[in-house]
Amino acid sequence: MTSSTPSQTPNGPWWRGLNRYQITVFIFASLGWMFDTMDQQIFTMSRSMSMRELVPDGDLNTQNKYGGYATTCFILGWATGGLIFGVLGDVWGRAKTMALTIFIYAVFTGLSALSTTWVDFSIFRFLAGLGVGGEFAVGVALIAEVMPDRSRAGALGTLQALSALGNIMAAIIIGYKDELGGWRNLYWVGAAPALLAGLVIFKLKEPEKWVQWREKVKADPNAAKQPGRMRTLLGHPRWRRNALVGLTLAVAGVFGLWGVGFWSGELIDSTLPTMPTTTRDAIQKIVAAPSLTVQTNLVAKLDGNQTRSYSNLYKYTMPGGTKFDAVTVKTAALSEAQKTKMTKLLDKALDPKEEPKLKRKAFILQQVGGFFGILLMSYVAGRFGRRIALGVAMIGAYCGATFVFYTFQDKSQITYLWLLLGVSTLMPFGCYAIYFPELFPTSLRATGVSFCYNVGRYITAFGPILLPQLALQLHGRQEMSGFRMAALIMCSAYFIGLIALIWAPETKGQPLPEEEATA
Repeated sequence: MTSSTPSQTPNGPWWRGLNRYQITVFIFASLGWMFDTMDQQIFTMSRSMSMRELVPDGDLNTQNKYGGYATTCFILGWATGGLIFGVLGDVWGRAKTMALTIFIYAVFTGLSALSTTWVDFSIFRFLAGLGVGGEFAVGVALIAEVMPDRSRAGALGTLQALSALGNIMAAIIIGYKDELGGWRNLYWVGAAPALLAGLVIFKLKEPEKWVQWREKVKADPNAAKQPGRMRTLLGHPRWRRNALVGLTLAVAGVFGLWGVGFWSGELIDSTLPTMPTTTRDAIQKIVAAPSLTVQTNLVAKLDGNQTRSYSNLYKYTMPGGTKFDAVTVKTAALSEAQKTKMTKLLDKALDPKEEPKLKRKAFILQQVGGFFGILLMSYVAGRFGRRIALGVAMIGAYCGATFVFYTFQDKSQITYLWLLLGVSTLMPFGCYAIYFPELFPTSLRATGVSFCYNVGRYITAFGPILLPQLALQLHGRQEMSGFRMAALIMCSAYFIGLIALIWAPETKGQPLPEEEATA
């Protein structure tokens, strides 16, 4: 049976009273989304590694720039796939569409391992994003329609929270990068969920809500609008308002997460430079050089990798208004202030063997925080209402991300700061999974959810490009690095979500909306 029948146990945890099929749907949808997020984080965590190989002649900022391009391509693919497959989920069916999206993101994740330049890498990321974007919309629509009303919020919140488990799986896999033979083989591992697609096809049926609606349309084509059409979604005043509210909320959270939160690895890079002991010793001699002549001679003796490390340090510490180029790095005298800053950075430098371990620890802490942040907002949404939960999430995300990017200075802070970053930046997503399916009727549920998420991603896709570009423009103007200043400015996106709540309807305690005639 695929319908959501009223629970005979109104009290207790959300899963009490569910039948076997409802549990099966939850498990498969959760696995699909969990492996989906694993794919995302294999990409974000290996992005700097892949750019070092695909852009070998670039310094850290240049590699970040091309990494931002690849990320934007991924998000654009995510948005495009979400819109296409969201519509298809309403027309063709939730279960079959979900299986197809899982297969697509798995295949092109594997093909990312074959990249030879940042260009083809970005193309594969775009194509993988098509499947990633489509899977979530149809998955949450499927769960929302199969679960009883009392279980819907808990099931959807837990689905979203389990995404953090997929992220942690990615972090564990990253830890075996060397044993697997480098970053490329990480993407072959990420392709494994293609096997899940076949199971979804054979195990899941379409929800009775959707089947009944489709039968009604087939019997009487004038009984309801054809499914999955954007003009239907935007042509009705109620659904249009809900779609625009959901879109604005999604813009705030997605922009904050992908434009700021997922750059936490680069925050470590900019604060704790990575270099071998020999490189650190060579640069310390340059900093301590008694004259410009000695300094210039020591710089000239650096090898390629040492020169790149010194250039990155120079760029992070150069005075405001200084023009950065290869000649300046090799010939300009270091000021006393610059020497002081370089010395502090060198004292905190990480050994190349320590860097991946520290980043993996940081990322796992971030995802553990995200897991509890999502569950917290699921509870708040179920207990106090969706609008209150969204307001708390937006304020918390702004405060948490701002605090982390402003205060981080030492690796000893990672334990609590990255937990906070995860809790804060993922809180809004715990609300989205519950709220968005409740805004739209059966014929438009997957379309509406995908519209909120994926039109929002089109708008926010340039966040990953904007941060490094803004960082370059701001660098040297203040004592704080341009990277941190850019991140703090971009955190203000969360206020957009607070403004959207003025028009957001409250859906707590209400059944899923029914069809209405198009105005």
